[in-house]
Amino acid sequence: MQWHLTTIMTIILFAHCALFAQVREHANFKRTSDELTATFLETVDDYSLQVTSSTLQRTRLSGGELEYASRHFYPWEVVGAAQYSEGQPLGQKLLLTEAGAGYCRSFKQWTPFVRIMGGLARTSSLDLMYLYTAPKWGPASTVSAGFDVKLTPRWRIRGVQVQNEYLPYGSRGSVYWSIGSGISYHFRP
Repeated sequence: MQWHLTTIMTIILFAHCALFAQVREHANFKRTSDELTATFLETVDDYSLQVTSSTLQRTRLSGGELEYASRHFYPWEVVGAAQYSEGQPLGQKLLLTEAGAGYCRSFKQWTPFVRIMGGLARTSSLDLMYLYTAPKWGPASTVSAGFDVKLTPRWRIRGVQVQNEYLPYGSRGSVYWSIGSGISYHFRP
């Protein structure tokens, strides 16, 4: 009788261990509050300008973006942004206003995010030489991704933000790649 009882208890113990090993630990995500972010961006355009008979110069812009992310539907967010950049050659200027949706999650000190936005863009240049004879407005779309790092309960550093902007300028449109970093202020939830 003891032999059967010992065998049954051993089987139950091994079954318990095997079943318990299959249970996943429940992940808790910390909700984050709305944020206001200022980001410095360095932008590279998809075309080059021929400045001499043998030299091409890539269009590069520097500027900033101010963005507000509302996280009332966490982990989803509603985002609005305004961006201004200027650079060379030809003193090119880009003004971009957009709104869209994003997704973010907070893990300890890190908050990665992805966003899809659409809006309006205006471009111009010195002597009206940039693709058109006058400043031009048009629809734009942006896909961006990055992460924030928590400094204090209110302040965060935007570690990196990479974005791909499509603008309808030129015969096939223009693609701008931007990379930047900045600082975020979080409001109380």
